[in-house]
Parts: sequence; structure tokens; C-alpha cells
Amino acid sequence: MTGINFVTNDKGERTALLIDFARLKQEGRTESDVMEFIEDLEDILAVELSKNENDYNSWEDAKSRLKAKGIID
Repeated sequence: MTGINFVTNDKGERTALLIDFARLKQEGRTESDVMEFIEDLEDILAVELSKNENDYNSWEDAKSRLKAKGIID
């Protein structure tokens, strides 16, 4: 998508996103198109960040805890 550019640091790592609203408007994109794109980015970011979290339980662990509490058989 033109009108969307990344800012990189000295190491070439992407650190920011620039959105040229005027250019997007010239290309016929609406504000809702841009907002949908940003929401998609937020979803992707949330998924990527959650991959680094180790605070989840396996289904077997969860079942064991529920059984221990008498919530399930």
C-alpha cells in the first residue's frame, strides 16, 4: 500500500510507521480504509506479542486444575 512507510533505526529495524493520509486520499482510499488497515495491524501485533508470552496453560493443565477444584469431573 503506497502512502505507508516504515521508519528504521541505525540497525535497519522498523521502529515506527508513517501514514501519508493525503496520498492515500489521492489514491481514492477512505478514512475507513485506513482505520481498517490500522485495526488489522493492531491484531497482527497482538498475535505476534502473544507468541512471546509463556503465561499460558495447556488444556491438560487447565483440566487438572478444574478437576482439583471440583468444577469438572
